[in-house]
Amino acid sequence: MKQTVGVVGVGALGSIVVKALMNGIDGYELVGVSDVQKPALDIPLLSTNDLIDAVDIIVECLPPREVPALAKAVLDKGKTLILISSSALLLYPEIEEWISASKMGRVIVPSGAISGLDAVSALKESGIESAKIMTTKPPKGLAGAPYVVENNINLDGITEKTCVFSGNAYDAAKAFPANVNVAATLSYAGAGPNNTQVEVWADPDAKGNSHEIEVTGGSSTITTRVDNLPDPSNPKSSMLAGYSIVATLRKLSKNLSVI
Repeated sequence: MKQTVGVVGVGALGSIVVKALMNGIDGYELVGVSDVQKPALDIPLLSTNDLIDAVDIIVECLPPREVPALAKAVLDKGKTLILISSSALLLYPEIEEWISASKMGRVIVPSGAISGLDAVSALKESGIESAKIMTTKPPKGLAGAPYVVENNINLDGITEKTCVFSGNAYDAAKAFPANVNVAATLSYAGAGPNNTQVEVWADPDAKGNSHEIEVTGGSSTITTRVDNLPDPSNPKSSMLAGYSIVATLRKLSKNLSVI
């Protein structure tokens, strides 16, 4: 029997998921989407509440500020939420309380635009001593972020690769809520938000978004780097994040998966 799926937010990332489901993912039936306007896709547009009622799984592709209301509604109805805006978990800690209180609901966080989370989770079992992620984006990919606005950072005036932020994952989520979901995801997989250091770099010569991870523990040192093309319709997002949602759905549908 197929599981039913709905997608809330059909922008850059949501469109990737919808198109994959429309093309067919074994074990799933796409019921509809919820957005402020009907996307240019042949798929029913429902209200968010009606969509939650109609499906088993909700895929979230929203700005972090819109996640709490969605998460509460999904968890209250005992449904599954695939959450890509993981920085919302740091910005709105009540979401974790709702997860713990829900008897049937659950939240699944895809890997997003980074790699190596399986190894980081394994290293956590033996102890992580340090964890760091360095995100580099073209200056326009950081435009409008609260930290940029509040500190009057002139992104147009950056002529060479420049570190514009350094702090832990909690601080990063507040400073760049639409840019550093990768940092939140890494922190949950590994050393936790307080112990995951984050650097955000602006590079006018960057062709896309890159994420470098360095995690060290007693038994291993894990280093990864992913260079992503930004989505043409949203330079803040990497297309790999959308494909990671598709990959998560495929894994959940199989009796045997390599996570």
